Amino acid sequence: MSEEVDELDAYFDKIGEPTEGEAVKLEHIMMEKVAINPARRKLLRIVGIFGKTEKQLKEESGLNDFLFKFNMDFLLKEGFLKYEEGMYRLTDAGIAMHDSVC
Repeated sequence: MSEEVDELDAYFDKIGEPTEGEAVKLEHIMMEKVAINPARRKLLRIVGIFGKTEKQLKEESGLNDFLFKFNMDFLLKEGFLKYEEGMYRLTDAGIAMHDSVC
């Protein structure tokens, strides 16, 4: 049984971190998922350079609670937005995306 664990450990060790090319490809896929989604573009545009509270974002976006949470979770998880001091703000990646699609 310990041989099976060793084989699994070896397999996962072999996989390791993505190569630079794979990382760039994954980044482009995430950027495309933001660029083609009107709700995500709208949220980035509303946050803008000054940031917004959750209440302001909900009111200005007009999204229902499910769509708001779904898209905000995506933007936060993928590093386009950050939450600090009660405000949602664009990250560097969010600023780059904002400048190119909003």
